[in-house]
Amino acid sequence: MSMSIKEKMSNSKDSSWLSDNLTLEESIIAKYIAQIAATIQRQRKAKGYTQQELANMLGVSQVMISRWENGEENFTIATLARISKVLEMALYNPLEKRVV
Repeated sequence: MSMSIKEKMSNSKDSSWLSDNLTLEESIIAKYIAQIAATIQRQRKAKGYTQQELANMLGVSQVMISRWENGEENFTIATLARISKVLEMALYNPLEKRVV
């Protein structure tokens, strides 16, 4: 059984060797990608879906689901909208200050 991003982050040792080479913007992006990935994985499991089942619903490969959940693949807004619809999650639109 693989660890979630959150588990990996909590089990990792404090180190700055990676973040020392990141800009503030890159650090913020990495944080949000990890949070989104962990949320997708958590919701998928709560729904009782395997990665393959979710992949079939989204029309992507199981490998893509794995890459999303491991934070190895970035998300487009269109992709997040599709994922949120299938997993019955709300997306918050900060520009309109509402859930879409």
